Amino acid sequence: MPLAKLDAFDATSVQLAAFAKALAHPARICILRFLAGRGEVPCMEIVAALPLSQPACSRHVNDLRKAGLLKSRVSGSNVLFELDESALNQFCQSMNHALHPGSQP
Repeated sequence: MPLAKLDAFDATSVQLAAFAKALAHPARICILRFLAGRGEVPCMEIVAALPLSQPACSRHVNDLRKAGLLKSRVSGSNVLFELDESALNQFCQSMNHALHPGSQP
């Protein structure tokens, strides 16, 4: 019986691939760049900073949030988003370790 595509791989590789997939669009990279060092930002500020429609921007923001790259909270009628620096750092460290398993952290 054949394995499901992801069942053939170790859990770490599957997690890294899912995280990398969330980064695999230029709009998402631009969103992360925009949010870096800004703290909490209302969604509409993110929309205003990108050359995308509001629905397209919201989809990308949601993908980043689902991947754990963004923190969000509701404040009144606004949804505020913030880059989760620790999640991004953890991904970078995990990817480095996956590619260079013998290296020191």
